[in-house]
Amino acid sequence: MASSKRRNDADAIRSSIGFEGPVSDRRKAATTAPGDESLRLRELKGEAGDLADRNYGTALRQCLSRWEVREIADEGRKRVWPSLNRRPVKLVTLDEFVQRWSGFGVDFKFASLPWKKGLSLLGFYVKKMTREDNRPLIFINTAHHPALVGAALDHEMGHHLIAQIFGASSEQRSLLSPTAFKEHLADPPELAADLLVSLGIFPAPIAKSLLALDKDAEGKCQPGLSDAVFAKVLEHVADRYGLRIEAIQGAERKSQALAALVHYTKLRRALLDEYNT
Repeated sequence: MASSKRRNDADAIRSSIGFEGPVSDRRKAATTAPGDESLRLRELKGEAGDLADRNYGTALRQCLSRWEVREIADEGRKRVWPSLNRRPVKLVTLDEFVQRWSGFGVDFKFASLPWKKGLSLLGFYVKKMTREDNRPLIFINTAHHPALVGAALDHEMGHHLIAQIFGASSEQRSLLSPTAFKEHLADPPELAADLLVSLGIFPAPIAKSLLALDKDAEGKCQPGLSDAVFAKVLEHVADRYGLRIEAIQGAERKSQALAALVHYTKLRRALLDEYNT
């Protein structure tokens, strides 16, 4: 995915998100980190703050119609996740995921990339490796928390599914990085793959319980996420997937997980608010 200019705003995470405590700790770490490490950390914090302020409803409507969202969700349920948007997807081992879906016409490759060489990469999807090998490939970086690895698997499988549905012909790699989620808001294929992850983590019954309460007097959700709502989101992902932001070692790793969680939460709320899905 093409890189873009990142905000270096050390005060990007708003208190309305409910992360002021953890972010304050990371801010202190950033000020003491040397050189590039400090800059990269500020960029990650800026990324999550930018995501928190974005209008996901507008981005969703501009990228995907109600019909497209319903079609993608229906096909995802028929072909890959039978309980999609009905029950939370299960976090399974890599071997089990491959056993279930290798027959779907895609190959898998896993590797744990060293921090300095690529931890910001979650995974990628290649529709066609070479002229001789027509099978698509999903690569996943297993150096992340298992919940993020699972989300990356579902995202990349989403790309494969969308290519099957709409007959996409692009042979370029589709890279998934926790530092580029805001770019997905203007990229229909990326947002379509993301919505499958959001529907998997927050199926309709849970989404309505956790997210539908965060509305104004006119019944519309505000851009930010209230403390009360995000506290419930944190509890849900901790109980269901063992993802506890505060327990992740390393300020940069925490910031990456935070960006992913903000993104998938806000997208799920937009799906509920805009398309009642």
